[in-house]
Amino acid sequence: MKQGIRLVASCCIVIAAILAGGCGSTELPADTRLFLVGMGPGDPDLVSVRALNVIRAADVVVYLEGAKEKFRHVAGGKEVIAVPYGFWRNYGKDPSALPETDARKEKEIAPIRKEFIGRVRDAVSRGKVIAVLDSGDPLIYGPWAWILEEFEDLKPSVVPGISCFNAAHAALKKSPTITESTKSVILTSNDWPGKTDTIDSIGKHGASMALFTMRADFDFFIGKLKIAYPSRTPVALVLHAGNRENERVITGTLGTISEQVRETRLPFEYMIYIGDFITYRQKR
Repeated sequence: MKQGIRLVASCCIVIAAILAGGCGSTELPADTRLFLVGMGPGDPDLVSVRALNVIRAADVVVYLEGAKEKFRHVAGGKEVIAVPYGFWRNYGKDPSALPETDARKEKEIAPIRKEFIGRVRDAVSRGKVIAVLDSGDPLIYGPWAWILEEFEDLKPSVVPGISCFNAAHAALKKSPTITESTKSVILTSNDWPGKTDTIDSIGKHGASMALFTMRADFDFFIGKLKIAYPSRTPVALVLHAGNRENERVITGTLGTISEQVRETRLPFEYMIYIGDFITYRQKR
């Protein structure tokens, strides 16, 4: 109950800061009308001051329909453009070169994307400021990177956000770059078709690894990791990173973790970490 009260309080603080303008200078670049804004993961108090300033100055707020609940507080009375999940897929590709299933989806999505592009350009032509909101950091596995190319002539600006990667290893209270044997951390995700940097191939470097799961099957990741890492390698899952009320950490080894989470309902918002850093201690 207390956690819920704190969450509501933090939402109120964020909203009040936007409405009152108490976040420092709200002066925007003179030649910029389009902003891609990272809103951070989890709770709203992880949003940056710069992001709040841009939202306050914006006339139009854009987000994915699935994020409506998360961003409705900051939209206020502004014009809202909500677009469906996945409408960015196959942007820039020749539809005739796509597999049959993707081509059918593109036929449905292309008109929606075209309409969105037209609305953005029309709003900018009328002097409107547009803030496209994305969770986490928009350029770390974010779905909106394509607009920086599509609207390159509009000189868009990116407001970085805290990634769920940052929030997750904060929850672990461990640095993935500090271990006995390695100083590197690899950020990766599901093995997408056509990509050569598969999880099992890059895992052979022995570096710490952070996996953005994004609805991929958990057992798929574990199977891939077992190819590259010994079964004794420490593994950690972070669920709902950055959310005080729901954040949870599960630790084990590559050999035990599947059984440990077998009865756990894994959300969309979870990350997998693997590496000796999880159990490493600098003081012996």
